[in-house]
Order: sequence, then structure tokens, then C-alpha cells
Amino acid sequence: MGFKEEFKREMRNVMKDVEKEVHKSWEMDYKGHRIEVINQMKEELLIIDGVTVDRNKRKSILSHIIPYSKLSGTLLLQDGTKHVVSVKLGGYIRLNCIVKVDNETIVQDSLKLDFLPWDHKEKIVPYIQEQVQTHNKIVNDQLPDEDYLYDENDPRLAAGLSDHVVDDIPTPFYVKKLLKLFEEQLQDPTTKTRKSTYDKITFDNIANYGEEFIERFQQADFNESLVQQEALWLLENAAHREVVKFSITVLGCTDCEKYKELLFTLGMHEEFTPYVLFALKNGTIGANNQVWQLVQRVHGWGKIAAVEGLDATTPEIKHWLLTEGCSNRIMNEYLAYTCAVKGELDVALYEETISKELYDGAGLIIQALLSKRVAAGIDDYPYASAVLSRFVYHARIYCETLEDFYPLMKISEFLHADDEVWEDRFKEQWKKYERTSVEQAIQPFINDPKWPELVRSALQQEDDLKAFEIALFYQLDVTQNLFDRLEKHPTNSELYVAIMDTNNRKYIEDICTFAEKHFSLSRLSNEEQYSLQCIVQGLYEYEGVGLPLIQAALASDSGSLQYHALSVLEGWSPSFSQQPAIQEIIKNIAMTTKDKEDRQLAKRLLEK
Repeated sequence: MGFKEEFKREMRNVMKDVEKEVHKSWEMDYKGHRIEVINQMKEELLIIDGVTVDRNKRKSILSHIIPYSKLSGTLLLQDGTKHVVSVKLGGYIRLNCIVKVDNETIVQDSLKLDFLPWDHKEKIVPYIQEQVQTHNKIVNDQLPDEDYLYDENDPRLAAGLSDHVVDDIPTPFYVKKLLKLFEEQLQDPTTKTRKSTYDKITFDNIANYGEEFIERFQQADFNESLVQQEALWLLENAAHREVVKFSITVLGCTDCEKYKELLFTLGMHEEFTPYVLFALKNGTIGANNQVWQLVQRVHGWGKIAAVEGLDATTPEIKHWLLTEGCSNRIMNEYLAYTCAVKGELDVALYEETISKELYDGAGLIIQALLSKRVAAGIDDYPYASAVLSRFVYHARIYCETLEDFYPLMKISEFLHADDEVWEDRFKEQWKKYERTSVEQAIQPFINDPKWPELVRSALQQEDDLKAFEIALFYQLDVTQNLFDRLEKHPTNSELYVAIMDTNNRKYIEDICTFAEKHFSLSRLSNEEQYSLQCIVQGLYEYEGVGLPLIQAALASDSGSLQYHALSVLEGWSPSFSQQPAIQEIIKNIAMTTKDKEDRQLAKRLLEK
């Protein structure tokens, strides 16, 4: 999001808060008649016996330069006499309301306008507690502050993802100032000091400054009782997620044993799991048992953090890591290496017989380790040859379906990589005889004619990405089948991935043409954005193919799409990025994006 859009959103949020704060009403009874006075951001109303008798409408916020407004109306009593009701309403610091009937003052009230950042908003901690108490799990991971963080120009992120996409640029002296404000809050816990701390917390993401904050906080030697008191106050009143993260972190810097239950509940929401893990491990006794319970309750970014923080101290934990630990809503690849190492996959597969559950779990881990999208993969895993060999050994018992066969196919592809790749592997950890041994063991499975037949049958019945990959492995031409399915499901991202993975230029040209015709390129939906990314990130080696899609990706609001489009153009000849329409979009990205890498990419393209 550019500065202009961010400023607009911030102003919109400020106006929301002001509007809620100034919305006040007064009701009174005068000789059996009800008089109401309502003050709102854009109008004031005088209502007598349910009928609006006067109103003052404000066309803009600038009209509040004149602080007071006057309203009047006529009140008819049962004896037939008429009386004038007059209202004087307004003020800057305080909202004053004076109501008179004729010359008699019947209401004179003055309310202070505080504009506290936690007022008039749903509190986050009670929101989470209610879900857990009712359902024993998080059923809706959206948080009450969503409207303040996201809008049509800034799509909502999965819970926990925001900490991984922060700008990572520390604000100078931020931690020092925040600690000073919190110390003032501890010494004098008033609305004023709490507001100052709260406002400062919401200014930045704790993911940017957390490590420095913890180090400095622990050196500060604050009174632990006061720290916990104010951390709990912030938790109870927090209407912004950064305040919750800050408060959990502060609690974790103390002996927070008695707050285990509260922390565990908050940790079940994936936005807060990493912070709860820190608090449990740093501030409680026997934290691993709590982490073990928590890791089984999260299924996304929180699970990735929890698996990383879990110590595999028992056979039960190791078995879970190997059978269930790797399966996740967010890329299994992020968990595979950790599960294999902590669960001791090599030891488990060394047994003469294993369960089908372990075979399936090991297959999932192996697939993820073999993926090219993972930071720590099969070439980093010290027991790769032993694990692949033993998995193939156990396949003789359990390999019956395409799902069972898929990991074997991926192993075969791994074994048949280019000679240059294998020369490097032989230098690192593999021995030539180890590769040969696995190749010989796996070949009977590969040669079995039943797999091509099962693939053809599967693709006639459903969209099965794995079946399609196996079809490509056996060089079966089922591409037309995929295009037919795209006509019915034009935003099925798995189909785009499958076609792009063919590395067939004709198919890739066809899929680009299809997307150009079926996508709303000027206003991409979330589903279209995801599908478009599957295409764009595969266009590096196909110069000139899908240029309208590259342009749409550049013009989108998706930072990930923009990055891939810029990267593709950097690899293509300058004639494409120098086209006037594309140049204009790249200039805009260079000037407005907050992402440092995108900004540098855009500037390099402009200099070509």
C-alpha cells in the first residue's frame, strides 16, 4: 500500500473514532413529555415525543470550527399552552448540552471528550475467550480490529502472516521511548499514561522491535507486580492486536505461571501463538507440556511457530511430529525439516515394520523436503539417503493407491536430476552406491503399468493435481482435460499450477490467453490474484509470453504479484519493461511501495 492510500485509511480510522466518541444523547421528561437531544458527527437532533422537531446538518468536518449549534422546538402541554424548547450544544474539549423550556433550565450537562484509543471498540481478549469457552477452539480467526487494518486496497492476511511481512525497518529510538512511557505508566497508572503507552504501541509492529524490547526490558528491572498489573490492564482493554502482542510479551518477561490458562487461550489464535510461546517458555515452569497441548490446537502460521518451539521429549511427541506434525493449512514445506529432525524420521523408518499412519506421514514429510519451495530441504537433511531407502522399503507393503505412489514418483524425479546437481550432492553427503541402491529399489514401482491406468481413471472423475503430475511423469497427454476443467472452474489455482509445471511453451501461451480472456485484469478478485500469481511466477523463461498478465500484476494491489512481475521483467530484455504503459506503472511502484526489495527492483528496471 502506498503512502497516499495508507494516509487515507488512517484518516478514515480517526474519523471513525471521533464519530463514536461524539455520539451522545440526553433524554428527559418534562411534565409527561419526552425530550431527546442527540449529538452526532454530522448532525444534531431535537426530538419531542418521538417527533424530530429540529435538526442541524453539517456538510463537512470543517463546519465544527463553529463549536456550538442551537436547536429549538415547540412543546404543547395538555392544558393547551405552548412552550419553547431551546438547546445549546457543542464544545471542543467538553461536549456541553443546555436544554431550556422557555427560560427554565431543565438540563445542563458537560461531558469530557477523551478520544481514548480503546473506547467504542470490541475488546480482543474477551472476543477470543468467548470463542474458546463456547467451541473449545477458534472458529473465526478474524479479529475485531480487522476494519482498522484492512480495506479494499489492502486485502486481509491470514492470521499470523503479518509478522512475516513487516518492513523490518526499526524506528529510531522507538524502544527507548516506549519503555520510558511504560515506566511512567507503572509509576502512575492513569488514563493519561496508559493512553500514551497504548498510542505508542500501535505506532509500530512488535515484530520489528521485539528482540530489542525484550533485552532492554529485562535490563530495566521493573517492579514485577506493577508490570503484571499494567500488562493485564492492557490485555483487558486492548482493541488492537499489537497491544495484545505487547502485553503477552511483557507478561512473558515476568514469572507468569499463574496466567498460564489465559496465555494458552490466547495462543490458540494464530496471530498470537508466537508471543504466547515466548511467554510460556520464558516465564513458566514445565512449559513444554503447554506447548505440546498448544501445537495440537493450531493449524497455520501458529503451528509453524509451535512446532519450532516444541521439544520432542517423549515417544508420543515424536510419533505425532512424524504422522501429523507436517500437515498444515500453510505450506507443509515450512514444517518438514523440523518434523523430520525432531521426530527422528530416520530412526522410525529403520524399524522392520511400520504403521500405515507412519508411512503416510513420512510420505508427506518427504514430499515437502523434496520441494523446491523450501528453505531447508532434502539437501540439508543429514539422513536423506537412509530415509529415502527405508521409505521405498516400506512401500512394498503400503503402496496401493495414487496417493501412496506419489512420494515414490517425487523420489524418482529427485534421483534423476541433472548430473551437475548430483556431483554437488556426492561432494556433500551422498555416496554413489546410496543413489544406485535407492534407484534399483524404486524401479519396480515405477515400471508397474497400473499407475498410468489409475491416472487416466482419476482424471476422468475429478480435479486431482497429483494425478496430473503423475500423468506428466509418464508423459501422458492430458492437457486438454485440464483446459476443459478450466472452462468450468476458471479460478482453480491448482489447474494453473499443473499446466505451468508442464514447461511446455505452447500450453503456457494457451493458459495465458485463457487468463487474459477470463480474468478481470483491471480489478482482480482474490481468487484471480492467486491464480494469476501461479502463472506469472512461472514466466521467467518465456520471454514475451503473457505480457498483459505481467502488466495486470504490476497494477494490482498485491505486493507478491508485483514482486513476481518485476522479477520476470528484470530477466526479460529491456524492450518489454520500456513500453510506455508498463514504464508508468513501474515508476509508480518505485515511488509508492513500502517494500524495499520491490522498490529496488523497480528502480533497476527504470535504469535499464
